[in-house]
Amino acid sequence: MRRFLWHAKDLNDGELGPFFITALLDMNASLILQDRDFNYLCVTGLPDNWGLKQSDAPDDRSVFGAEIGGRLTDAKSRALETRQTEILEVTLENGGVFEFRVLAFSGHGGQIQFITTIIDRGEDRRREKVLQSLLRDVSHRSKNLLAIIQSIVTQTSQYTDSIEAYVQKLRGRIFSLSRSQDLVTDSGWRGAFAHELLEQQVSAYIPNGQQLIVFEGENLLLSPNVTMHLGLAFHELLINAINFGSFLPAGQTIVVTIAMQERDGRDFVSVSWREPLDPAHRRAGQDAGIPVRRLGTAILERVVPASVNGRAEYSVSQSEVRYGLVFPADARKAA
Repeated sequence: MRRFLWHAKDLNDGELGPFFITALLDMNASLILQDRDFNYLCVTGLPDNWGLKQSDAPDDRSVFGAEIGGRLTDAKSRALETRQTEILEVTLENGGVFEFRVLAFSGHGGQIQFITTIIDRGEDRRREKVLQSLLRDVSHRSKNLLAIIQSIVTQTSQYTDSIEAYVQKLRGRIFSLSRSQDLVTDSGWRGAFAHELLEQQVSAYIPNGQQLIVFEGENLLLSPNVTMHLGLAFHELLINAINFGSFLPAGQTIVVTIAMQERDGRDFVSVSWREPLDPAHRRAGQDAGIPVRRLGTAILERVVPASVNGRAEYSVSQSEVRYGLVFPADARKAA
């Protein structure tokens, strides 16, 4: 390796010294130069965790302690033998992490010298831990999402009579999940607000549906799990309302209400869907063979409430469709 790639002819080694020392300090790096007998020749930028006694000539053990000093002595013996850089990582009791890089080289006059570079790796290790935690979190959430999809696939296959209908319903449900997942991702995995969740599901099928579907109550922040499943419930109710309801042609309004309730000293979240029906339209639908109970009841009555540790009621009367979901308030905070 060439010593310098290029430098001005009138610039000598002594003038280059401050440049290198400043660069090392900016990198949070320290240098220690020693001779063949491990005597200290120069020290730059020693980290605050260690100090030098001005009265005595320093050595590894007096500066770094017996344990680290002993490891450095062993590393220098190996570096002298292999002429390769020996790397030690030291973790201090205060949580600091430092990397020691030891290299034996031929100095002035061909004399063997040792250079030890000390680099603060504390911030690097903290970032690595955060990244590992994020990766574990992503893995956990991915498994949860796959479990949701598996449940949807199973329920869809059990309550579908044809391949065409199965593909159509499954596609719509996966699309609903993907839209809810977008909200969760955009929030940094905190979840989604109830009103925004409803608006997003509505906008997929009724671009101007804000006046037809009214949100009332508290705009609660829902956990990722509740967001995914409540979004799925909104999707099922919305598809049924479009396919079998009368609110669109009649210009009527669906009211969705979310409120906090207290029962037996515990807080619960109550979700209510109230969809008006025109009796004449309902009778015409029955005559045309439209099912009274509609579609997706397994999702609404079993999958969604079980996934949020709650309970649900779904009913279709002569005048309206009602869906009520109640679940513990702590479920909306869970991951």
